[in-house]
Amino acid sequence: MCTIIAADSKKGLCHVECCLLEKKIIQEEDSKMSAKLHAPDEQIKDPQVALNFLKEGNERFVSGNTIPRNTNAEDIKITATGQKPFAAILTCADSRVAPELYFDQKIGDIFIVRNAGNYADMEALGSIEFATKHLGAPLVVVVGHSMCGAVFTSHDKVTGLSDNLQAVLDNIRVNIESCGTKEEAVTANVKAQVETLKNNSIIKEVGALVVGAEYDIASGKVSFH
Repeated sequence: MCTIIAADSKKGLCHVECCLLEKKIIQEEDSKMSAKLHAPDEQIKDPQVALNFLKEGNERFVSGNTIPRNTNAEDIKITATGQKPFAAILTCADSRVAPELYFDQKIGDIFIVRNAGNYADMEALGSIEFATKHLGAPLVVVVGHSMCGAVFTSHDKVTGLSDNLQAVLDNIRVNIESCGTKEEAVTANVKAQVETLKNNSIIKEVGALVVGAEYDIASGKVSFH
């Protein structure tokens, strides 16, 4: 606690200013902690609750008011014997696109599958089936992003690449051939992967909500479809 002294002296005024700054910092920290956060040992069943966690987390990320990272040791201990992620995220492998950061989440919060172009191939589908059926994640989100190299290159119909990379681009191209711009292609690709996931028998069986979204690498903002 601060004690205000000699308010009419320079020293006193400085002390008052320091107290006000300290109070502001404490209020900001309290505000961050007052946000409803997912506990690593909490099983979320309502997909709307899970979706709100992500939306609120991205708002914190964009505003610069991310949660304090002082619970890692405790979270590691809690998740050492199991995990209860509230969402499965299919997104791009791009180094600028990190869901734990732009959704402002902690250890054990989100189950992430990443590959070039956020494509729902067999490996991705199997991973998300595991997250929804066996881990109980009620929400699946496909997150594309601006300036996606995989989608842009596919849209340009580039050929002659290595076999594996060419296969990735060819798979994406099927869903974006009618798109006039690269930006439209990013959205179309997300929608195509969402439909693939919605039609997956395991995901349908457990009743998980599947939604699409796009991350803007220039602003950090996620826009949900």
